[in-house]
Amino acid sequence: MERYGGVKWRTRRRFVLDRDQGICWLCGGAGADTVDHVTPRHHGGSDDPVNLRAAHARCNYGRRERPPAVASPTRAW
Repeated sequence: MERYGGVKWRTRRRFVLDRDQGICWLCGGAGADTVDHVTPRHHGGSDDPVNLRAAHARCNYGRRERPPAVASPTRAW
């Protein structure tokens, strides 16, 4: 899939942000502005909407490439 700026990625990103109503899956706060891969791509995750969740940029980048079992949704990093 095209990444970051491609029409398909922008459409998918908008779908996920709307689906999740802008609620960050990592901290539970409103105003999520990025999309995070639950299972990172380099751990075998895909760009499928099932693997994508809305997240704040700060939460998303703080989580980095940690798998979900390591990166607690309570943001303990």
